[in-house]
Amino acid sequence: MSPDSPQFEEILKQVPPNYYDSGTRSNLLQKYWHNRKWTNLSILLDDRKATLLDIGYADETTASATKKIFPKLTITGLDKYGEAIKYAKNTKPSMTFIQGDAHKLPFKKTIFDYVLAIETLKHLHDPSLVLSKISRVLKKNGYLIVVQDTDNWLFKTVWWFWIKWKGSVWNHSHINCLKPEELIKKVKKAGFKIKSVECANLGMEVFIKTQNK
Repeated sequence: MSPDSPQFEEILKQVPPNYYDSGTRSNLLQKYWHNRKWTNLSILLDDRKATLLDIGYADETTASATKKIFPKLTITGLDKYGEAIKYAKNTKPSMTFIQGDAHKLPFKKTIFDYVLAIETLKHLHDPSLVLSKISRVLKKNGYLIVVQDTDNWLFKTVWWFWIKWKGSVWNHSHINCLKPEELIKKVKKAGFKIKSVECANLGMEVFIKTQNK
């Protein structure tokens, strides 16, 4: 499924622009899942004057939480979903938001110190191409942090129930779910050096910190 396909656009349209912002406030499962994510990200980042690109940020709830922990970071968010961008601009004015395609990344070479791809690659039709574009915009020795579902039996079970309930808006959106070992191979092939690999949320989510060569 291409990000420009009608099916992809229809999936985006059914997702509320404040899906994550609202969910982390009102739904205990989402709150637990994302709080654990932010805790793990705080270990992988550091508070210095650095530039960070968040790809597939939706309403930018995660980057907003990151900004609160590391206020010196200059954060840019890129997402395909225009309504989420409008919501983010109205609620999080301290960051920059751009509508665009992760397969193209409309930025100059080597301008970011960090790039985050948080639960993003599984929604994209060509993760390898996206990784190559990330390498282009990331500074030499800059860091790419990939966060992804492990697609293990527990996650698949939880996800099956989730899309029958609050997560129904994401039905059919996981088009490239990869096991951690497959994801690591793709990341290495794109020219990144693995710095650390950690699992969280009962083994359902993997955090991979890499460095651009």
